Amino acid sequence: MIDQRQRRNPLRWALLLLLVGIVVSLAEPIPQLKFQAQRLVELLVAVGLLAWSYRPQPVGALGHKPLSGWYGLGLLGLTAMALLSGAAGPLPWISLGFLGLLLLQFSLLPLLRDAWQHHTGDTIRLLALFSLALLGIDVGLWLLDHLHRVAPYMWVQRLGPDGQIASAPYLFLNPRWANQLTVLLIWTFIPLLQQLQRGVIRHRRWFWWLVAIGVPWLGMAQVVLSQGDGAFVAISLGTATLAVLGLQSGPAQRRLCWWSVAALLSGALLGALLSGGVDGGQFFGLLVDRNAAELTPAAPETDKRLVLWSAYARSVLAHPWLGQGIAAIPPGSPACTPHNLWLALLQGTGLIGSVAAALLATAFVPRRVQHLRQMAPFALPLLAALFVYQLVDDLWLRPLSLAVLLLVLPGLSAAKAAEPLGRDPAWLSRWALSLKSWRLLALVGLLLITISAVHPSGVGFGPSPLVQASARGACLLLF
Repeated sequence: MIDQRQRRNPLRWALLLLLVGIVVSLAEPIPQLKFQAQRLVELLVAVGLLAWSYRPQPVGALGHKPLSGWYGLGLLGLTAMALLSGAAGPLPWISLGFLGLLLLQFSLLPLLRDAWQHHTGDTIRLLALFSLALLGIDVGLWLLDHLHRVAPYMWVQRLGPDGQIASAPYLFLNPRWANQLTVLLIWTFIPLLQQLQRGVIRHRRWFWWLVAIGVPWLGMAQVVLSQGDGAFVAISLGTATLAVLGLQSGPAQRRLCWWSVAALLSGALLGALLSGGVDGGQFFGLLVDRNAAELTPAAPETDKRLVLWSAYARSVLAHPWLGQGIAAIPPGSPACTPHNLWLALLQGTGLIGSVAAALLATAFVPRRVQHLRQMAPFALPLLAALFVYQLVDDLWLRPLSLAVLLLVLPGLSAAKAAEPLGRDPAWLSRWALSLKSWRLLALVGLLLITISAVHPSGVGFGPSPLVQASARGACLLLF
């Protein structure tokens, strides 16, 4: 039975809503409609959590300041620069919608931090269970597609024996979007494993052991089967970081790290065996060649990282201070995004906006090395993997990735060794906003999204003729 305290956990219901929405989106075969359904799910989760923040609370609770002034200064600075760059750029109303999304997501983080702190154990178990379900669905669909000789992650229609046109179910529009969820979720088994080792879980331990083993195994299988080179490199670095952390920790933490590394390595071995049986081991055999091809000179219309980065770098040099507004695509870019977080920020919000965006990391990245051991056990490998992965991909613009980020990042913040606000300089402490202020900013973000959605030149339904790549035409607006 679920006790009353766990029922009050908003993250429990947010994860349930997200999973149900993802499963329902399986029923929609048309790619554009599936994308819009997943975008709607992302916004419903965020709006639901914002509504939860308006629940009756004790007197003075909303005056609590959960984060340092650096975070408040970062979000307000990014907001100001994104507003200026959008107004001066070619996509003012679309940029306004993306600005609203930034405000909504990052203003909810301080509000959800307390929820993580009060329901840590319950949220850890449910997050691991959510990861197992989502990764299991994706790997299962991939194997079924391969068995029936259908290309995974594509809308494929076939004429059935009864003369009706049938299409195979798929969850993500391409393998990169699937890899993004894996990079975020594969580490959720680590705090669950910690609960099992400490004896926190006393009932149905066999079930939770299966979950703790299944998440890394399914995650590595998904990366290998979908040939996710960037995800594999990022997870490998995260695993190495976990091993180094184990070397420098006490006995209990070391045992957790070693078990976690063993689970990830055994998952990689399982993925290698699957790859060998399915495609002759092409993933590992061609790993170096595929990545080298991305960084070699290519034709301007080729969708390679070097071509993309060059096009965005030229735009950054042409507009270094203000940028062109979020979602603007520079001339000569063959794809809709640069597949690099920092180039996207520089292109969209300029140098000042990018510096402000970096300050947001103070909510979940420790300022001092000695604080690393005090973080959540999955925080360090996740942050290491995200740092690498964001150099070659951009999960910050995908609806399901953003929805998962909204739920995961406050967990890193909740376990972070926070420094007392009194250590901030006087000029900085005024930017340490209260929960009431964060709630108001999240509401403003929702208002900006609504204005952009109803404006004819804003983030409406489907691709926008205002946002085009040279080799692909109009692009889906990615949130």
